[in-house]
Amino acid sequence: MTPKLMSYNTDDFQSKAHMEMFIAEIEKNVDAMGDQMSDAGLLSFTVTQVWNKQGKSQLGWLFEYSDPDAYKKCQPIFKQMEADFGDIEMQLTAYRGVVLEEHIAKD
Repeated sequence: MTPKLMSYNTDDFQSKAHMEMFIAEIEKNVDAMGDQMSDAGLLSFTVTQVWNKQGKSQLGWLFEYSDPDAYKKCQPIFKQMEADFGDIEMQLTAYRGVVLEEHIAKD
C-alpha cells in the first residue's frame, strides 16, 4: 500500500490586512480549487489562523494527499493559484511527511 503524504505550510503576512485579503481570495476560489485538487488526488485540506504567535499574521495549511504522485499533480494547481492571487506578499514555509500512524475518532 502506498503511504499517504501530508504537507503542512505556514504563510506569514506583513499585516493582518494582507492576511485578510488573502483569505478573501481563497474563499472566492475554494470550490474550483478544491475540485481540481481532489481530481489530482488531494484527500483534504484545512486552513487555520495561527493564534499562538503574538503579533504575527499567520495562516497554517494542512494538506493530505492519497500518495506522493497526488502531491506532484497538485503542484501546478498551486502555481496557478499563486499567479491568480497577485501582489499579496507572504513568507511561505513548507513541511512534508509520510503518514506513519493515524488516529481517527469514531462517530
